[in-house]
This record gives sequence, structure tokens and C-alpha cells, in this order.
Amino acid sequence: MKKVVLLSAVLLAISAMTTNAQEAAPASEAAPEAAEVVTDAAAEEATATEAAADEAAAAADPIPEDSDQVKKLIALYPNLVSRIAPYGKVCFDGEECDINITVLAPAVEGQARDGESLYKAICATCHDSGLVGAPKVGNAGDWSARIAKGTATLYDHAINGFNAMPARGGADISDEEVQNAVDYMVEKSS
Repeated sequence: MKKVVLLSAVLLAISAMTTNAQEAAPASEAAPEAAEVVTDAAAEEATATEAAADEAAAAADPIPEDSDQVKKLIALYPNLVSRIAPYGKVCFDGEECDINITVLAPAVEGQARDGESLYKAICATCHDSGLVGAPKVGNAGDWSARIAKGTATLYDHAINGFNAMPARGGADISDEEVQNAVDYMVEKSS
């Protein structure tokens, strides 16, 4: 902050000197040469001050390095960085984005949608990555204990919610559609 104030004061002084030199110019012919000398000296001083401020800022912001403890944690737990990495990404119009959004097709009156389309549109958000402890689809180790409890328990947990999972996956779908999605995930994970 002090550097900015100092730089502002120098620039203000240069501006005042330039203005005074321009007003004194009509008085004599020697004044323009003197004003140029004063202006050049002030400009060189301002440039030197700016360079010193840039060097001080660069020295004050060194590139951070991981501490020995952090290096040890990364060595002990190689998946640590990927586990704490951001889950989402912000995409703007006109930019390339690697996020695929699946839209759930509207239900036909009297028919339940298939498990695969429901899974891709609703369940995949958590069950593809294991978000918040969700069992990953395709990982038999994650699903074996759950499948052993029986499909009635799986249906109940999916319909009414369980632990971090919201009821019906947070969607407005029928019981039959929830069961179709559960059946699809069990089939893929057995």
C-alpha cells in the first residue's frame, strides 16, 4: 500500500512539474529545454521507482513449496490429491466443457422408465464416483454387503433415503422407477 501511495505521489509531482513547465514556456525560449530536462529526470525516477516496486513484489510472493509433512502424506497416500480435488467444474457459454449432462426423458403415462436411463440421469452423479460414500456401480466389493441384505431393503433405502442418499435420489419418480434403477445398479455390480 505504501508503494502505491509513493508511486501516486511521484506521478502527481511529475504531472505538476509538466503543467508548470508548459505554463512557463511562453515566457522564454530557454524554458522548454529546461522543462524537457526536468520531465526526463522525473520520468527516469518514476521508471526506477516502478522497477523497484515490481522487484519488491516479486520477492515478496515466492512460489510456495510443499512442506515435508505434506510431501510425506502424499507419499503415504497416493490418492490423497485426487480425493480432495474439486468434484465439479464451472463451464461458460462458448467454451469447451467436458461435462456431459443427461436429461431424463419424460415419462409416458402409465409406463415406468427403464433403469438404465434413470441411472444415467439421476443416480450416476453419486454412484459413478462414490460421492459421499455411495457404492460405485460396477464395484462388487461396494455392493456385496448391500445385496446380501436383500432387494426389499435396497428398494426401501432408495425410496425413503438412507444416510446421505436423499429419498428417490432427490428426483420426482415413481416407486417402480426407483426399483428399476436399483435393479439396473445391482445387475451391473453383481
